[in-house]
Amino acid sequence: MREADNPSTLGALDSLGCPLSKLKNHRQIVGDFMTFYRRASEPAAIRRVETPAAKRGLLIGLSTTDGHRRRVFEGRRATEHGFSRNTVYVRDFSERYKADLQGSFDFFLLEVTSAALARIAHSDGALVGDLSPGLYEPDLVLAGLLGALLATTGEPGDKSALFVDQLSVAIGIHLLRGYGRGKAAEPGRGYALSSRRIALVMDMIDSRLNGDLAIDDLASACGLSSAVFLPAFRAATGTTPHQWLIRRRVGKACDLLLSSDVSLAEIARRCGFADQSHFTRTFAREFGAPPGQWRRRQRS
Repeated sequence: MREADNPSTLGALDSLGCPLSKLKNHRQIVGDFMTFYRRASEPAAIRRVETPAAKRGLLIGLSTTDGHRRRVFEGRRATEHGFSRNTVYVRDFSERYKADLQGSFDFFLLEVTSAALARIAHSDGALVGDLSPGLYEPDLVLAGLLGALLATTGEPGDKSALFVDQLSVAIGIHLLRGYGRGKAAEPGRGYALSSRRIALVMDMIDSRLNGDLAIDDLASACGLSSAVFLPAFRAATGTTPHQWLIRRRVGKACDLLLSSDVSLAEIARRCGFADQSHFTRTFAREFGAPPGQWRRRQRS
């Protein structure tokens, strides 16, 4: 998983056809299942977007604001589209895209291949098949899921590969259920993880507290697909793999705070936090006090 913010290459276009120099928000997170984008511009900054036909799969967009409009050309025909807050659109990259834009815009977007959707759909009760292109009503659930990754307000969170993959599977299942072409698969009995497999997964997480793990790594160790593994793990433990990872990071940090005089910055590094401030925020949420204060209280 990798992330990039606000490149300043003048004259260059991004992979979605937007001039980089005209964007006020240009963010990208590349995960194992999907690539996520945040794209925003001022009114009239970008007047046209074009992308050639390509074998890239599907693009799903969610408008975070009201009032954006665009005229989409299909051959000699053009259709008008208006976007309100949390409006969703789905389009296929296999068709050439050309649109004239009116007003400012701010979109959460994700790019996903049909192969990745097929991987996600391999679980009981998920929809099968592809997504139907079109413009859809506001979707608050999708807005919340994408906002957890791409929102710029609030405190920055942990964007480890494990977190991104976990959200990707949840987003994929939501998309297949809400916008799929196929029929619902017959719901089956949920898979139950054995105690041996749970212990194996927990050992894997403990050995990689920096979060350098993908959901597929954990699922493969159990002989399952990611979409089957995630609900099975939650049913067995009452938590998600990422939440378990955070719990174990904090637990290791407590041990180091009590048994050593290692600096907070070094503890953050050893326990896999992004930096000391990320460590402090996470620890304070768990214990109601920042780690330095907690250490002094425990030692007094």
